[in-house]
Amino acid sequence: MSNEKQDSIGKRTVCKHSCNNYLAKKRVLREITGHSCLQITLSIQQISEMEIGLVVGGAFLSSALNVLFDRLAPHGDLLYMFQKHKHHVRLLKKLKMTLRGLQIVLSDAENKQASNPSVSDWLNELRDAVDSAENLIEEVNYEALRLKVEGQHQNLAETSDQQVSDLNLCLSDDFFLNIKDKLEETIETLEVLEKQIGRLGLKDHFSSTKQETRTPSTSLVDDSDIFGRQNEIENLIDLLLSKDASGKKLTVVPIVGMGGLGKTTLAKAVYNDAKVSEAFKADHFGLKAWYCVSEAYDALRITKGLLQEIGSFDSKDDNNLNQLQVKLKESLKGKKFLIVLDDVWNDNYNEWDDLRNLFVEGRMGSKIIVTTRKESVALMMANEKISMDNLSTEASWSLFKRHAFENMDPMGHPELEEVGKQIAAKCKGLPLALKTLAGMLRSKSEVEEWKRNLRSKIWELRDKDVLPALMLSYNDLPAHLKQCFSFCAIFPKDYPFRKEQVIHLWIANGLIPKDDGMIQDSGNQYFLELRSRSLLERVPDPSEGNIEKFLMHDLVNDLAQIVSSNLCIRLEESQGSHMLEKSRHLSYSMGFGREFEKLTPLYKLEQLRTLLPTCISCTATYHTLSKRVLHNILPRLRSLRVLSLSHYYIKELPNDLFIKLKLLRFLDISQTAIKRLPDSICVLYNLETLLLSSCDFLEELPLQMEKLINLRHLDISNTHWLKMPLHLSKLKSLQLLVGAKFLLGGSRMDDLGEAQNLYGSVSVVELQNVVDRREAVKAKMREKNHVDKLSLEWSESSSADNSQTERDILDELRPHKNIKEVEIIGYRGTTFPNWLADPLFLKLEQLSIANCKNCFSLPALGQLPCLKILSIRGMHGITGVTEEFYGSWSSKKPFNCLEKLVFVDMREWKQWHILGSGEFPILEKLEIKNCPELSLETVPIQLSSLKSFEVIGSPTVGVVFEGMKQIVELDIRDCNSLTFFSFSILPTTLKRIRISGCQKLKLEQPVSEMSMFLEELRLDECDCINDISPELLPRARKLWVEDCHNLTRFLIPTATEILLIRNCENVEILSVACGGTQMTKLCIHGCKKLKWLPERMQELLPSLKELYLINCPEIESFPEGGLPFNLQLLEISNCKKLVNGRKEWHLQRLSCLTELWIDHDDSDEEIVGGENWELPSSIQTLGIKNLKTLSSQHLKTLTSLQYLEIEGNLPHIQSMLEQGQFLHLISLQSLGIMNFPNLQSLPESALPSSLSQLAIYNCPNLQSLPVKGMPSSLSIYNCPLLKPLLEFDKGEY
Repeated sequence: MSNEKQDSIGKRTVCKHSCNNYLAKKRVLREITGHSCLQITLSIQQISEMEIGLVVGGAFLSSALNVLFDRLAPHGDLLYMFQKHKHHVRLLKKLKMTLRGLQIVLSDAENKQASNPSVSDWLNELRDAVDSAENLIEEVNYEALRLKVEGQHQNLAETSDQQVSDLNLCLSDDFFLNIKDKLEETIETLEVLEKQIGRLGLKDHFSSTKQETRTPSTSLVDDSDIFGRQNEIENLIDLLLSKDASGKKLTVVPIVGMGGLGKTTLAKAVYNDAKVSEAFKADHFGLKAWYCVSEAYDALRITKGLLQEIGSFDSKDDNNLNQLQVKLKESLKGKKFLIVLDDVWNDNYNEWDDLRNLFVEGRMGSKIIVTTRKESVALMMANEKISMDNLSTEASWSLFKRHAFENMDPMGHPELEEVGKQIAAKCKGLPLALKTLAGMLRSKSEVEEWKRNLRSKIWELRDKDVLPALMLSYNDLPAHLKQCFSFCAIFPKDYPFRKEQVIHLWIANGLIPKDDGMIQDSGNQYFLELRSRSLLERVPDPSEGNIEKFLMHDLVNDLAQIVSSNLCIRLEESQGSHMLEKSRHLSYSMGFGREFEKLTPLYKLEQLRTLLPTCISCTATYHTLSKRVLHNILPRLRSLRVLSLSHYYIKELPNDLFIKLKLLRFLDISQTAIKRLPDSICVLYNLETLLLSSCDFLEELPLQMEKLINLRHLDISNTHWLKMPLHLSKLKSLQLLVGAKFLLGGSRMDDLGEAQNLYGSVSVVELQNVVDRREAVKAKMREKNHVDKLSLEWSESSSADNSQTERDILDELRPHKNIKEVEIIGYRGTTFPNWLADPLFLKLEQLSIANCKNCFSLPALGQLPCLKILSIRGMHGITGVTEEFYGSWSSKKPFNCLEKLVFVDMREWKQWHILGSGEFPILEKLEIKNCPELSLETVPIQLSSLKSFEVIGSPTVGVVFEGMKQIVELDIRDCNSLTFFSFSILPTTLKRIRISGCQKLKLEQPVSEMSMFLEELRLDECDCINDISPELLPRARKLWVEDCHNLTRFLIPTATEILLIRNCENVEILSVACGGTQMTKLCIHGCKKLKWLPERMQELLPSLKELYLINCPEIESFPEGGLPFNLQLLEISNCKKLVNGRKEWHLQRLSCLTELWIDHDDSDEEIVGGENWELPSSIQTLGIKNLKTLSSQHLKTLTSLQYLEIEGNLPHIQSMLEQGQFLHLISLQSLGIMNFPNLQSLPESALPSSLSQLAIYNCPNLQSLPVKGMPSSLSIYNCPLLKPLLEFDKGEY
């Protein structure tokens, strides 16, 4: 891929608590409004020290000490390196003994710090000292690893011991002297702290290290269980289904209650109720959306989230709030909708009024459910509300019993039942508390353990932010789980995270001890332990396919923040506080620019271990990252163990970056635009996890990857340009390789067989090089139980001599029964082996068979019990789909779980036998493409569940639609025999129709009335259509007409809201039907004979907000009276006569116009006494190209201008730039300067102080930029004379 192409793709896609002393009397926390259920009378001092281990800082200390002790092991590489420096060895042993002396009082210090500030200060100092010691030892250990790697690389010796003893001579005396000085300083600090132990009264006290175990499979919580809320559910359903007596179109229903009462659970139950779903689905205009607002109110984020929920978000949309809100309002207009706004905190009426305005044009019966803890929010939004009360005693016991006694009968344990009822009563009817505490007690079978929790004085905590039941659950965690749980404080509220992501972070920070087994398995066990205690909950409906995600309830998140003692923080919640200096693990929210300013405070955080960008609703778009972050900030964070740059538009990394960050253990560069990794990555000898998935441009890995001697996990999945490097087999520590691709030839089948560390997806290509069954056996595919996606591919150009041999080879490549997805491409046999249709593949959900051109029959795929997606392509030998395809079923219907079926390029397929016995019972999507011999008239397709039907390249389309009761989408393309299409007989459930490439199709007036109302109708490449008018087409909200080259007349239907006419070059008449329309968007593109826009646009198109006129050279003027007054966006491109004549423009009258784009050819001239460029002051975005008559005077009126893009021949504007006359644009935030060949300099103070982004492209003679006043984000391309002046830290990818 060329650099230019990569750049162009990039440009398109770029578009809490402070709690040192938790129990301090004067601590101020956020007040939770709602029904208080905890009446406290006892003081906090009455809580015994030994019962509360609130702060987990000591747990983090323990993990740091364990890392140190591991490094200082008697026979470790580190001590070998110093064996010729006896004094250093003595210092290292002294360090170890000092740390042991401190470790034995650590547990006692944890317990006492809450009530003794001196102990808390001592622990903080100890943490800093231990961190410094750990970093020092890690640096020394790095040198030991380096010597080992270099020794192996140079083949100097066979054993690592000998290597190190030989090669330590390569280290300078200064190195050993420097280490000695630092060791002595560190030991001195630790000895001072050790001497204070007696004065502080700290005693030897080892906490139990016993780790409880239980069967994970029985510990997962069933989130669908709801107790004691039936009345609330029924009342809320009645409210949603009833009509508003006052006649309002929109009703807001707030659900109010304190945290943990089950507001969200109630909303979910109603949202997914069958009657509610039917009410908001059966209507043509119905839609539902769910969005979690959370504490930090952000109108832009809410608008984007709702657009994504209703399927109207485009990743190309920028962050213009006005445009996005207009789009959302238009998307909801005229529809009956149900929207849930979960967890609303903001009670600012003006902001609510602005948000409510987006919903007011929905249909009668539209409803919004709002869940909130604040009465003020409910009162602001509606007169009536649903108040959540605590559960009754009976319902509380039912919920508690459900989770605490899941594995046993309460009647069989009467003593536990008695205590359990008392504990449930103490939870005061709070579902979250009941569920969490029950999850903790379910593994405890001794009645005394239950009574200990019942007697605990933690029930008397006054603090409302952390429920006592949650605190009890936390205190019950063993130390190893406490530190893992508290680390999760790094995640923002409502942030969905993957289990694998969390485990990676735990491992990289030393929170999971290393043993002889798979450390990933230990991490998985830890995660399931926290899950079983209801501290982590599964996201019900993952948004990204089948990727399972989790989050923490808000109150659990509060608890994690408190117990992490500010070691794990979120940057946005710590600005301007001392919290940053204390932090070790930090996350921040990704944005679209200004990352450098956000991350500047990190300069001083030399002890930072984790840097994690987060994005709650990341789409496919990249985020920009300033080079100053990569060059100036990251290299200073030398203690980093975890670094993520995922989702940033990074094409390259500084080559010396990883030399500075040599302690890294986890590096995530997934979903970036990087093409190759810097060679310096090979010096990350501590690196354990490297994630490179979905790096679409990555072509190669560094040649010396084998130097990564600790690399344990490598993910190269979805890196389409990356070939499987041979040297990866030399990574001796590699346990998990995800996305491996094996190119067969030579001995590579042996490599595949020996690779027992394969996870996720595996591709095996060039299988034509496998000669027989014996060689295929070497792959050992049946043993690879962690591979869930397998792709087998033969070269298309190869041919087979023996079909049976081919079948035998494929037979031996049978995957393990855990396989979820199989793809077979270019198989050269005539029949498939039996395993392809084996019902024992209980996890196989997706199967693709492509280009197997010799096969004359299909396997009995109908008997695969869990198959959801089936794709059959390029099977040229198939003439019929027969009964064999369905298999033999005794009880279940064939293709019982199939949701999507695709047939493509089946040249000889003529017959499709349908059993008529209920096959395909839940099929939703059917695609038949380029099957020229198949006559659909002979296929009685009656698929009651079908929602989408796509047929391309079929000679006849006579599909019987009678049985399709749920179909919503119909796509017919390249069916040349189609001459007439009766819209009137189609099912009224249809919402989207596309007809394309049907050259003989003519529109005729239907015999009966068309009652359907479409969301979208698209007609393109239908050359026999010459006239479009309302009586010929069904009503459609969006109407797209493209490449209909004989279309001459177009009468816009009244129901159309969005119209696109593109490349219909013979259209001469464009008019609006009588009565006008409520059209909001009109795009006319490539209509080269069109001279006039519709008349009376102000009257007939009063709601028009967006108008695009592109490549329409004959349009001479706007209609008499000008454009509609509500117009907000106007784009004119290559409309020469319109721009040069400037008739009836009157743009200054358009007070709503906020965005204007004009792309011209510099043929415009001044019009004496006529219209020039009087622009309204409301314009916020302006883009102009080759418009030489636009002067500085016209720009000076644009006081609201925020985004300006100037390009080409603009002599007046260039003069403004050179004379520094942009200062008056006081609102300008972003400026783009492109294709100014004569521009030579920008003077000092040329730019307004409000400017935050500057992009300069293709200015070959530009030689200088201002030294002062430059914006934080600067992008420069193809300005060769600027290169010598530019510093690396002033650019952005």
